Amino acid sequence: MTAPGGDSFAGRAEPLRPCAAVAEGEAARRLAQRLLAKDDGALARLFGAAGSGMVALLGAEDDLPWADGVVYLGRDPAAPALLLPTALAPLAPLELWERALLAALDAPALPVAVLLAPLRAISLGGARPLQRAALEAWLAASTAEAPR
Repeated sequence: MTAPGGDSFAGRAEPLRPCAAVAEGEAARRLAQRLLAKDDGALARLFGAAGSGMVALLGAEDDLPWADGVVYLGRDPAAPALLLPTALAPLAPLELWERALLAALDAPALPVAVLLAPLRAISLGGARPLQRAALEAWLAASTAEAPR
């Protein structure tokens, strides 16, 4: 779903603390590999959702793995239903932007991740505790689908 308000974003004076990460394509495969290197206890502290060529994680900043190409998202108290890029904010008043986005999505499961390039919103309300077997299966399928 495309998010309302165009792509009018600006840098934040103070970055948000990361509490989510989203990766697509090769970055998603790198992120999955980083996750598989963690022990089961570390995986159990993260929640995730995956789709075709995409991985999204929810968790504490210290539990999120860092990998090239991953978009890190945080919560702004002015728009608690949204997960926004840590260094950017909409130019429109955030409370109004959140309300417009949620109305356009027609009752999404919260939280909603806002991604740029292209601007879109992804509901992460269905994220589940990470399981090694599911992550391995996603990585195998994603690798098989990857362009060569």
